[in-house]
Amino acid sequence: MSFMETVYEKVKGRGARVVYPEGLEERAIRAAAWLQERDLVVPVLIGPADGVEEKARSLGVSLEGVEVRDPATDPKREAFEAEYVELRKHKGMTPEKARERVAFPHFFAALAVRAGDAVGMVSGLNSETKPFIPAFEIIKMAEGFKRASSVFIMAWPDKTYFYADCSVNISPDAETLAEIARATARSARAFGHEPRVAFLSFSTRDSAKDVSIDRVKEAVALVGNAEPDLLVDGEMQFDAAIVPAVAAKKCPDSPLEGKANVFIFPDLNAGNIAYKITERLGGAAAFGPILQGLRMPVNDVSRGCSVQDFADIAAITALQAMG
Repeated sequence: MSFMETVYEKVKGRGARVVYPEGLEERAIRAAAWLQERDLVVPVLIGPADGVEEKARSLGVSLEGVEVRDPATDPKREAFEAEYVELRKHKGMTPEKARERVAFPHFFAALAVRAGDAVGMVSGLNSETKPFIPAFEIIKMAEGFKRASSVFIMAWPDKTYFYADCSVNISPDAETLAEIARATARSARAFGHEPRVAFLSFSTRDSAKDVSIDRVKEAVALVGNAEPDLLVDGEMQFDAAIVPAVAAKKCPDSPLEGKANVFIFPDLNAGNIAYKITERLGGAAAFGPILQGLRMPVNDVSRGCSVQDFADIAAITALQAMG
């Protein structure tokens, strides 16, 4: 099965609720109907109820089985406002400001996820609905993590690799690199893969000297201390991470033995360039960026994403939550 077929199989019939804050968007309505028809997730559209229903009728799309929540009339709105005040009171949040903020669909959606009404949310079709601020203010970081990161899942018919970080942290220090690795290992497990983590560099086993190499080595040590059972190694070049014969020559003591499936890049330049080359020249299907390190899954999408992309990220979000 393809990567997405495997995701569908794992989430099908589980009844996981995933929130779409952009309920008036055609792509959200069509993706929600597609997901509901296949019993992959229970999609929840956020927006004015009459408007969402009228938009669906105009598109000829049935919303049977799709939940619609209107922030203006939702019975939990007052509770959400009180929760938001409590979360942000150290920043001077007042009931009046909270009432205004919770009216925004992506803030309302994040509060619904925090309350347990859904397992995660997917947003970002429009610039004003990017989910980062509500994610950090409301969902917050998972225990043991200070920074969010992202992973791209690179899939072929016969293999799946995890690339991080390719879209969030530009110049991560050693502590951030270590968190990226730990978060990506969790993501790999959530998608059914036992992580074998390689910290990448232009050097293998001190074949070169540079402060960037020292930073990678420090990150490897931090991961080893935090999660001693995690299979991890570095610094190493990509061929030493993925080709057993090369690993045997360059780093014969490596526990990865040239069979890594999680690749941690030293900075955003390297990660972003690598995933695009892998996709365009290597023929991989790229899924992401998928946010990591949060208490509950929240995912951003490209403003130009297709209906199918939007549906697939909801299924991926549901599987993240299950992991």
